Amino acid sequence: MIVVSVIGAVVGGGLGWLISKNLSRFTGTCPIMCNSKIAVPYFAFLGMLIAAQYLG
Repeated sequence: MIVVSVIGAVVGGGLGWLISKNLSRFTGTCPIMCNSKIAVPYFAFLGMLIAAQYLG
């Protein structure tokens, strides 16, 4: 279960980084999505929770 949570956190953090880098070009209004320092840990935490809930 710990391995699944870590993999979910890594995938979520990667998605958060991609979203923050691509979304900040078009919008700029959402501070969670546009700032990579906030988006990466936020999405990593969400990825960890989702992976633990559905895969663990």
